[in-house]
Amino acid sequence: MTNKVKIKSLSLVIPCNNEQDAIRISLKVYFDILKDILKNKLISDFEVIVVNNGSTDKTLDVLLDEKKNNIFKIINLKKNYGYTSSYLAGMYHAQNEMIITVSADLHEDPDKIKDMIKAHYSTNKPIMGCYKKRHETFLKNFFSNEYYRFMKIIKIPIIKNHADFRLITKEINTNFFNDLPSFVFIRIRILDFIDSHEKIFYVGNDRKIGKTKFNFISSLFLALDTILFYAKSFLKRFIFTVTVSFWLFFLLSIVLVSKIKVFPILFIISLMLTLFYFFIHIRIKSLENINEHFQVKEIL
Repeated sequence: MTNKVKIKSLSLVIPCNNEQDAIRISLKVYFDILKDILKNKLISDFEVIVVNNGSTDKTLDVLLDEKKNNIFKIINLKKNYGYTSSYLAGMYHAQNEMIITVSADLHEDPDKIKDMIKAHYSTNKPIMGCYKKRHETFLKNFFSNEYYRFMKIIKIPIIKNHADFRLITKEINTNFFNDLPSFVFIRIRILDFIDSHEKIFYVGNDRKIGKTKFNFISSLFLALDTILFYAKSFLKRFIFTVTVSFWLFFLLSIVLVSKIKVFPILFIISLMLTLFYFFIHIRIKSLENINEHFQVKEIL
């Protein structure tokens, strides 16, 4: 393979927030894998970028201590800008020809990094890591499946069971940042710059150290914001139509129906739908007016 394919350099992006207990172990695992990949001439060079996303524990102290053992870049953000922005910050500062994003809790199978690189060399395509099995609650799995089902119905492109474990090229990354909207959900937005892709499947690992910072509630709100932003035209039309229909039904019932008991129920439903419509409108406007994805405090 090395005689036929140009060996490329690699940037590994690791976002973290309050990972003082896990990040030291994660860095050792990732560096061991990257050094082995470099030794086997699958990459020409590598850089590791760790994004400290507003940690309030001793994560930054641990990272600075770990720089005694390995060379890597710390992107220290001014505050916690959220899950997506931590990935954006790392991707923005990546310099090498291939960029792989991973998580600090080793949720993805780190050994799949090698498989991703090989798959990219053989296909010359971006590689999307998709979990074929993960240990989640029934409720989270249920909402996840319904989310993907709804996105398919409204024709929003998204790769099922793909988190943020992926390999993209520098060219894709550059184009991605040249046209960045106010609200970004990388898993959807990145597909605008990809003609085709390949998948690598993995079994999601249980977190063994520390607690997840992206729980069910966080996932739910991110999913709702994603639907609101990317399906805003459909949702606004649908909710507006339903709301107007109920108001018309309510007014007609006053004229045509003699039983007064139905009025309060129709009125309450119509009022709630109206309030919901305005809430959706306001939330969409707030997503459209996000003026910064992240600010870097320092690069260490």
